[in-house]
Amino acid sequence: MSKRQTVAAIVPAAGSSSRMNGLPKILTPVNGLPLIGHTLRALEACASIDEIIVAAREDDVSRIADLCRELGLTKISRVLHGGETRPLSVMIALMETKAGIAAIHDGARPCVTPAMCQAVIEKAMQTGAALPAIPLSDSVKLVDNMIIKTSADRSSLYTVQTPQCFEAGLIKGALAKALQAGLEITDDSTAVEALPYPVHIVSGETRNIKVTTVDDLLIASALLRGDTL
Repeated sequence: MSKRQTVAAIVPAAGSSSRMNGLPKILTPVNGLPLIGHTLRALEACASIDEIIVAAREDDVSRIADLCRELGLTKISRVLHGGETRPLSVMIALMETKAGIAAIHDGARPCVTPAMCQAVIEKAMQTGAALPAIPLSDSVKLVDNMIIKTSADRSSLYTVQTPQCFEAGLIKGALAKALQAGLEITDDSTAVEALPYPVHIVSGETRNIKVTTVDDLLIASALLRGDTL
């Protein structure tokens, strides 16, 4: 029997929170706990994750490290000063692990479930690259100068989430190549797709929202309480 690949959860959390009306998003209390605390608890509870590495803003590193100790999180191996961009933060964290699989999850997605993480990790172990996604339900229009040009076929359109999971060597190489080429990286899979390498889809969860605005904080609070929206 082959040995199970070890898994490192990489948590980029060094964003500027530009749409949060001045609130420090990652450390904003949600139901009595800083937002990132919910995220890290979910990752800690995933059986396949062996270690967690957080890449944060310099001013937040010590506060997040203290929070991890207060919560008794045993899988945290590093809380690092991240880079100026998300891809750079991910690369800095990736260089700190020898795990075979990297599960990259937004620090601002506090409602992810351990089961969701497990499903994506297992798919990545089978295929090398996987992420959660949800079929688009709204109609999509191609717009130019605020005028609709055409309607897109939504049957093949998905919105993607995290964790995005990859064989570690694959994502390290893909990000390095993308950064060197100046490729605009909207998410980690963009770099892998550019190689090209096939990225597989796992059914995502509607509750797995990314907090980007103050309104999102209210939704996340309700979801974490178990309220029905």
